Amino acid sequence: MTSSKRMHRKTLLEGDIEPHLKRLAFPIMWGMFAMNSFNIVDTLYISRLGTTALAALGFTMPLVMFFMGIIFGLSVGTTSALSRAYGEGDHEKVRGLATDSLVLIALLVSIASLVGYFLIDDMFLLMGAHHDIIPLIHRFMAIWYCGMTLIALLQGGNACIRATGDTHFPAAIMMLTALINIVLDPFLIFGWAHFPRMGIAGAALTLVIANSLTCAASLYVLSCRKKILSPRLLHSGTITSWRKILHVGVPSMISNMISPVSAAVIIWMVSDMGHGAVAALGITTRIEALAVVVFYALGAGVSIFTGQNYGAGNYGRIADITRIAAKYSMCWGAVIAALLWIFAKKIPLFFDQHPLVITYVTQYLHIVPISYGAMGVLITANAALNAMGKPLPATVLILLRAFGLYIPLAWLAERYYNFLGILMALFLTNIAIGLVSYLWNKHAAS
Repeated sequence: MTSSKRMHRKTLLEGDIEPHLKRLAFPIMWGMFAMNSFNIVDTLYISRLGTTALAALGFTMPLVMFFMGIIFGLSVGTTSALSRAYGEGDHEKVRGLATDSLVLIALLVSIASLVGYFLIDDMFLLMGAHHDIIPLIHRFMAIWYCGMTLIALLQGGNACIRATGDTHFPAAIMMLTALINIVLDPFLIFGWAHFPRMGIAGAALTLVIANSLTCAASLYVLSCRKKILSPRLLHSGTITSWRKILHVGVPSMISNMISPVSAAVIIWMVSDMGHGAVAALGITTRIEALAVVVFYALGAGVSIFTGQNYGAGNYGRIADITRIAAKYSMCWGAVIAALLWIFAKKIPLFFDQHPLVITYVTQYLHIVPISYGAMGVLITANAALNAMGKPLPATVLILLRAFGLYIPLAWLAERYYNFLGILMALFLTNIAIGLVSYLWNKHAAS
């Protein structure tokens, strides 16, 4: 291991914890903010195509989130295994795990993308999409599936780099991806400058192009600058490495896929309310993704810090960083809830003038964001549990959130209060599960 790596490793295992969390989380936050800002801009572009196009985008969100859950789960398993190896000081082990993780990601995601591609229409008809909107959805998803493996390799490569404690380069890659998307999007969506007018399919193609370019950059840095990739793709220890990654990766995949499954159930519930309700959920999903970026950045910082300190046996520092992250989550949750409450009636006007869309989005922003702080506690607690190699509690918490609370409450409340009932169910679920996750993580880290 080089001296610079030893120094970096030492800084995470010693010294004040709060500055470490800020140093790790802030670059990730800006990268995620850039990516989710692109999603907002993407939604704004597509909104110019009409409410039907927005509804089509709304239908795609749960399935995109489902497959991204597989990718993020594998990335979490990669970060967990690599950060603990890095904490142990075993650089050769890190190299082997990094290479094996990318091979595993490429294989599994390629299979998943093929399955998804051949089931596009069937899946969306099952979700309640009407036949008039299926062609729009099909055009978007067909292109997205073709680029899914490259998206996965980009995320996996960034996970390997973050495991070493370097969060600046992955953040820069995410910002570059977002910039390419924002610049190229209108050319392909609207057919600017003699480009073909592709509509919603243009947004998918832009995403694939941007991720292809930045994936190449990420793999170059891993191989040539970080030098943590092995030239041998398969070796005698490959299966052992895969087991280590999947020990956390599989439960994390399950956890990440639960939310889009529950989102698909909610989409099915509101599909009978019309395209306006589905479009509103698509808009609020993008807004929420931007609003909770801080929580996921904190979670990523907690994961890196926890993994390295767990590998080094510094268990007391893990409990401390979990408590600090919970404090930051509650503070940010209060700030963002206040901002969204103030501008709740103005925000939907940027996306759609349909009266029902405006009403539903406004209701959402008045109710659900009040529970965002509790959601942040869940996200950071789960990040710590996964980093410690304890994925089962994290998975149980997500299962409890979706199927123990949210869906049953939403089904009951929707019968009496329609769309508003679903929002009330989500609010109550976030509050309850945030408290449970904090108490559970406090016990696990002690």
